[in-house]
Amino acid sequence: MSPENGRDLQYVIIKINFFCFVKKEMKKSLLIFLSLLFLASRPPFASALTPDIMGPDMKIIDNNIIVNISVANIPELEKTIKSGIGKELVFTAELMRVWRFWPDEFVVSKEVKKVITYDGLRDQYFASSYDGINRSEKTFIDQDTMKDWVSTAGPINLANIRELDPAEYYIRIIVESKSIEQLPLIGFLMHLVPEVEMSLAKESVPFTIWIDK
Repeated sequence: MSPENGRDLQYVIIKINFFCFVKKEMKKSLLIFLSLLFLASRPPFASALTPDIMGPDMKIIDNNIIVNISVANIPELEKTIKSGIGKELVFTAELMRVWRFWPDEFVVSKEVKKVITYDGLRDQYFASSYDGINRSEKTFIDQDTMKDWVSTAGPINLANIRELDPAEYYIRIIVESKSIEQLPLIGFLMHLVPEVEMSLAKESVPFTIWIDK
């Protein structure tokens, strides 16, 4: 074999080995990319906890039905807020009357809206609460304190038992959350943000109201 043919053969072998190496690395990179994409698409372990309404906590104080609402394990709360997207949580307490042979009757409801946003420059959370009459604003530095505040509502004065007919009643609690866009989204990105991200409902055990008016 001539020196020229030997160099050509060596060049061909190097070229083949190079392309084999590149192909192998591309497959490896693609596999890593797909694995990361799969993991990113899965909910993290922390968010795997199911959100749940605690209680509801109901007491009758001075003939008023007082309700406190608390929800645990709100998914992606801190992550979403710190990304620049605000959160709105709506707490609704409904008083329902039980009928034996008819659908249960809606009596009255009260709603509390809470909004939380994050200021990255000041490293602070800004929050507001509105119950239909009163509006309050708060500022939080501690993340846990903010989380405790935004996940609870109450005390809510739902109704006075002296204004109710003697009957069996129960309380239905509804908690909904949605993201509030603070950054402009255009095109198809608008459809990636659901209007309501979380919707929970829970009913209390029935209780009887029988009062001598």
